[in-house]
Amino acid sequence: MRAQRGFTLLELLVASAIAFVVGWQLLGFAHALVLGTARLDERLRGRSAADRLKERLASDAATAWSVFVPRNDVDGSRNADGHELDFVTEDAGHRVYWWAYDYSASAKRVTAYAYVPGGTPTAGETFEGIDSFVARRHSIADLSEPKSEAYDPLFAGVAVTPVDVPYGWNAEATGGNQLVRVRLTAPGLKREALLASGTAPSRFTVVVDYTPPPSAPATPQP
Repeated sequence: MRAQRGFTLLELLVASAIAFVVGWQLLGFAHALVLGTARLDERLRGRSAADRLKERLASDAATAWSVFVPRNDVDGSRNADGHELDFVTEDAGHRVYWWAYDYSASAKRVTAYAYVPGGTPTAGETFEGIDSFVARRHSIADLSEPKSEAYDPLFAGVAVTPVDVPYGWNAEATGGNQLVRVRLTAPGLKREALLASGTAPSRFTVVVDYTPPPSAPATPQP
């Protein structure tokens, strides 16, 4: 009966080296797969949030009396970079409602706030995965100005009269036909929205002739 031959030290070292290399490659492949999946998930969430935010801004503008870019955000910080966009409206009972969309670059998040000027804002819905958010105010006349970011060839050569309507809330929250252009980006996505308040006057006027009220009946003589 022949004796079984064992492995030499050199063979064990070679086998261990091969196993280490294969294991390291498998580990690297698994890490890349997990990282790629996480990035794809982040990308999809960012795209979904950006589209949802754009739809929300358009919907809110349609019901607002004023859409404006405030000098200071809800935390009192300067808003020169346009990282916040605000809305205000009034209901039939003359109750006034203020709300804002404020962007945090560090968190890549837009947060909706309900607030009262001078009071403490209340945070609401958030939109995650937003890479940038910028809001800029434009005159309606910028639509026909080729050098303006709000230029639209459809309005080339058209004279449009800017109209401001002061509601008396504050100097910034005015109505009228001014515009706010919003640019936002998410991974692999760019979105733009040109917003006007739901009460913005157009250049069309409808005149309605009402039937005059009937004359009062003559007082019967005694």
